[in-house]
Amino acid sequence: MVCYSLFSGSSGNCIYLEKDGTRILIDAGGSMRRIELALEQVGSSLSSIDAIWITHEHVDHTKGLPVMAKHLNVPFYCQHKVAKEMYLTLMQKGSRVEASALARNIRTVCPGEEYEVGKLLITPFQTPHDSVDSQGFIIGDRELGIATDLGSVTPEVALYLTGCKNVILESNHDLEMLYNGPYPPYLKERVASGNGHLNNAECAAFAGKLLSAGCENFTLFHLSSENNTPQLALSETESVLSGKMGAVQDCDFRLRVAARHEVTEIL
Repeated sequence: MVCYSLFSGSSGNCIYLEKDGTRILIDAGGSMRRIELALEQVGSSLSSIDAIWITHEHVDHTKGLPVMAKHLNVPFYCQHKVAKEMYLTLMQKGSRVEASALARNIRTVCPGEEYEVGKLLITPFQTPHDSVDSQGFIIGDRELGIATDLGSVTPEVALYLTGCKNVILESNHDLEMLYNGPYPPYLKERVASGNGHLNNAECAAFAGKLLSAGCENFTLFHLSSENNTPQLALSETESVLSGKMGAVQDCDFRLRVAARHEVTEIL
């Protein structure tokens, strides 16, 4: 399997997966043009995409969908509430053509059920986030676990990600930077809540548990530009994996941050 983060962060999120000729995207949080240019860098194109899976309706995960729905004959997989929210939002904006195109291509899914798209087996699971609904994904037989937006590691999240060989996991913010940063109080509370975003310390602690369960490859995802840095996120998780657990980086595990604006190879 091949996996790249095309871009990651509050300005947009998109992941590319390919296996035995099947190609999918996880989220489309950039313009159609931006996604096409990123796909060219990995030797692919939007015309070859077989499906797009959506975690939730927030614009940094869905920005490109309305235009892509008009121009691509490709199914969009998401939960029912997310599909409804995206459709109603477009209708309220007066974007009836885009709304109709999106409705034609939507395929609704249920967490915990397995779905086959070509050679890829995908199992969505519920994640806690301040959206109408939100999901992460297991790819294959725990070959890859993806949890990009979650305010906390719930028992359900732990159940699905434990045992995955490779994990893409949110490490959104450093708590000190968040509380001392420019966000207004209500937004700080929202980000730090159990339905907001996972902070570096929580990500690191969970990564330690995943390492004990056999995970070998960690990609830190969805870093905040205002409340985090790649160095802080990496050092927090490395301090657990190498410091507390004594594992050796590039021997016992691999650790990286998905770049905000550049393509990052994951698998």
